[in-house]
Amino acid sequence: MKAYSLDLRHRVVAAYDQGKGSITQVAEQFNVGQTFIKKMLRQKREQGSVAPLAHGGGRQPSLSDKEHRLLRRKVKEQPDISLTELQEHLAAEAQVTTSLPTIHRSLRRSGLSRKKRA
Repeated sequence: MKAYSLDLRHRVVAAYDQGKGSITQVAEQFNVGQTFIKKMLRQKREQGSVAPLAHGGGRQPSLSDKEHRLLRRKVKEQPDISLTELQEHLAAEAQVTTSLPTIHRSLRRSGLSRKKRA
């Protein structure tokens, strides 16, 4: 979800600070949630700014770039290889134990299809 603009953040906080209504009324006026206003007021009080905060990141990838390349190379060498065989190949070549869904997601991100002809 994209962050609200800095201009909107300033206008919302200014409207509340100037007493133009309660949090509920300001939320309705600007078409934002009450929780958003509470968060902006807390952020201004604690940090002195209402600018959007940096993204918190997320979970680190299970496979490194080297391991992704190893998977892609193996699929290109042997297009009909199964996910289980790829899992075994990773364990043997890179000493990495990972789940089948992780391997599938890696291949999908690389644009490689897992669907094989019968």
